[in-house]
Formats: sequence, structure tokens, C-alpha cells
Amino acid sequence: MSRLLFSRFALYLDEIARLGSIRKAAEKLNVSASAIDKQLVRAEEELGVPLFERLPRGMRLTSAGEILIHGVREWQKDLSRIRFEIEELKGLRRGEVKIAVPQETVADFLPLALARFMQEHPRIRNKVTVVDSDRVRQMVIDGIADFGLTFSPQPLPGVIATRSTRFHLRAVLAADGKLPAPDSISLDEFFRSPTIIPDASVHLRDTIDIAAAKIGARLQPVLTTNSLELMRSMVREGSGYGLIAVFSGAPIKRDDGLIYPRLSDRGIPPLTLSLIVDPQRSLSMTSIVVRRHFEAYFDQLEAQASATQDLQVIAPAAPPAGSAS
Repeated sequence: MSRLLFSRFALYLDEIARLGSIRKAAEKLNVSASAIDKQLVRAEEELGVPLFERLPRGMRLTSAGEILIHGVREWQKDLSRIRFEIEELKGLRRGEVKIAVPQETVADFLPLALARFMQEHPRIRNKVTVVDSDRVRQMVIDGIADFGLTFSPQPLPGVIATRSTRFHLRAVLAADGKLPAPDSISLDEFFRSPTIIPDASVHLRDTIDIAAAKIGARLQPVLTTNSLELMRSMVREGSGYGLIAVFSGAPIKRDDGLIYPRLSDRGIPPLTLSLIVDPQRSLSMTSIVVRRHFEAYFDQLEAQASATQDLQVIAPAAPPAGSAS
């Protein structure tokens, strides 16, 4: 039966049913009527039932023929869809994907995730909208975005998270060419300095508030803003300290006039970035391909983070100062 459906007979059957005649089908397909008739007889023998009634004025489908032609036409629709999706996958067609992301991903995470895909698929148009994390979910539900990245805590009604990875706080200080850059600073040192922090519309602010409460510090920022880029610029000008969230493996050394020391205090809660989709929506193959690329990137980051943790666990402790070697 599988050989029957995936042969020329599928075309013959469809044309006989449409035109009601073997002769007319043969003329349209530019094959001999005897060749079509032989295929039809062979199919009827294999199935054990007649597919057409032979009438004086033409051919009419039997009940068995109706069932078979329905299956053939559904198969043809599926085949057309599959061919279209394969062509999209191969980059033979142009497509567009719409992604909603929060500000915290713009500096490093998103460029690193998206640049390679754009190089490999130059004909796909990528539309990225930067909004606060809470807005990302609604854009995905409303269909404004095909998928989104968000720091909003789960559960997230109306969407599902297909991948997640953690971000951690780092301080942002102006680089001083005269002094070596510190590897870390404490929360107490950070909050005793003038601070430039995000306002409440940026999800990072929640983690900053928790960090301040952890040590009993009173937030007295010299500047709050909904722009992380403005925060960096003001830190670069020497106006205060800032805070950003970075993912495992993010490039920390940059030639941007800033340094990004770790916060030495333990117990600061990480932010969890999730890739979210609406499970009720059917996405184009283009959107699916881009989403899978991002999911693979998430998987890569999680594997790197796990490998780093494993190395920390198995690394031998340093011997106490002054001990014999």
C-alpha cells in the first residue's frame, strides 16, 4: 500500500477522479491510456476492491475509491507542506521571526546567540523588540512575538518555558588605568558608594532590592533609569557604581572603559532567563528553526555551567599557608 501511494498512480487516481475518464487523464498527464489502465487494474487487484464504476459516460469512484482518493489528497497536502518547510529550512525561502527580549540580554547574551544564526541564514529577517520582562509574556500570547526571553518567575500562565539558564549579578565600575582591577567587591562596599541602578520597570531591580535587604543596606541611588546603557555610560563618566546581570560564559573583559568585578557575598539570588512560547500557536518553520537555535544555545550554556561546577568540586583544596609541601 505504501508503494501504491508514493507512486505515479496517486497522480493517475486523482486525475481520473477529477475528469471522470482514463482517456482525459492520459491526455492531461501526457501518458498512454493503457499505462494508466494497467496501474488502475493492478491497484484494484492489490486492494481486492474496485475503485471506480465503469459507466457508459465515464468513471465514477466507488466507496473504496472515495476513501482512497481522500487519503491520497491528504497525503498530497502534507507533502506540499513538508516540501515548503524543507525549502524554508534550507534557506530557499525568505522568512521573518519576531522575538521579544528584556534589556538584560541585549549587551551579551542576545548578540552571541543571534549573530551565528544570522550568518548561517542571511535571508531570514529577525525582528527583535526590547521590553520589560513582564511585557514579553503578553507579546508571546498576543502573537506579536513568535517566542520570547524573560526573567519573569514561573509559573507563567498562557506560555511554557522550553529552556532556562541562570544570570548572576556583577558590579559595574569605571576602569582606572593606574590601579589593578579588583576581582570582586562586597555588597557593603557597593552600597556605601554612589549607585546608579535600574528603576522598577527593569527586572534586575528586584534582585538588587533583595541584595540590599540581605545586608540591611538602605538604597540611596544617585540615579535610577530604565536604560542599562545609560547606566553604563554614567558609570564610565565616574558618577557611581552600577550593577548588571551576566550569564555563565559571558565575556567579562571588554575594551569599554568599564570593569565588572564579582560580588563576593554569597546567597545573592540568581536571575533565571527562560525561553517561552505559546503552546497553542502554530509557528512557521522559520520561527521554529530560530527557536531551536536558541534552545541549542541555552543547552550549550547549561553544559558549560555544569562543567565549571564539576571542576570546582573536584579541584583539590589549596594547602594551608606555611604547610610542608
